[in-house]
Amino acid sequence: MNLSWLRWLSFDRLWNRLRHVEVENKGLMLMAILLAVVLFAVSRQPISDVKLFNVPLEYRGQRPDVEISGEITQTVSVRLRGPRDLVRGLTPTQLSVIADLTNKEAGERVVQLRPGDVSLPDNGIQVIQVDPASLRLVLEPKIKKQATVEAQYSGQLADGVEFYSARLQPPVVEIEGAQSHLEKITRVLTETVSLSGRNSSFSVEVDVETPHPSLRVLTPDPVKLFVEIGERRSFKRFANVTVQWLNPSPGRTLLTKTVAVELYGPNSAVDAIQEKDLRAEIAADQDSTMAVPKIILPANADPRIGIRSIIPNEVKLKK
Repeated sequence: MNLSWLRWLSFDRLWNRLRHVEVENKGLMLMAILLAVVLFAVSRQPISDVKLFNVPLEYRGQRPDVEISGEITQTVSVRLRGPRDLVRGLTPTQLSVIADLTNKEAGERVVQLRPGDVSLPDNGIQVIQVDPASLRLVLEPKIKKQATVEAQYSGQLADGVEFYSARLQPPVVEIEGAQSHLEKITRVLTETVSLSGRNSSFSVEVDVETPHPSLRVLTPDPVKLFVEIGERRSFKRFANVTVQWLNPSPGRTLLTKTVAVELYGPNSAVDAIQEKDLRAEIAADQDSTMAVPKIILPANADPRIGIRSIIPNEVKLKK
């Protein structure tokens, strides 16, 4: 009689005995029997070796004052041995390999990867080898630094409008990372903000892009971008704006009677202003022979109108 027949007889006898055992909870008894059958089947499977690629690598125990610099190995290969169906059914994400950086100081360091560093989903599997068996890392001092935030844009605004200004809040963020990655950084950019088809001012929360993926933005508040968009602007020149002397003194004469003024602002707002609506005011000391004119706009003028030039920029006085 061969061995397989003997095993079957033994299993059949065990089953007959269990059938006649009085058990209060028959559900538990059934589960125990099924588990025994599964374990028996697994234990009788042939042993196989399997190599899994792209097993995730986790770095643990890193000191808080150092940072991994340069290229970082993210995955490794692991050779396993165990029951055929068990090892062949595994996927790389069911395992993890721990790279222990405990007590590693700044500098070039070597980390060994041993079978005991592999986390397994089942105790019946044996780790034969981890490839690579060691890693070379560069650990640098970890530093923090303030960097100015600048917005970046794409796309074209709608017809008839133009970009006026932009403001970021906060305008500066704190970044943390390896010393060599942060030393030369003075500014960081936001993610690209689309202006396509925009015809009015808007605000939006934006993320900050760092020059290296290992750098972290520590500033907890989100960065908010305020963009001012308005009507297309133009220049308008007024050749003869009357100069008004606010504190004339006896025996002195104003020689420069008019000045030329150039305004810049939204088309409709600038077009609405006439030369008679403007005046140039001066206030001069008794001994002064020159005075700087101040241009006064109408009270209801658009606040976005600016004075680009005054010619001449000083008026003459005579005793």
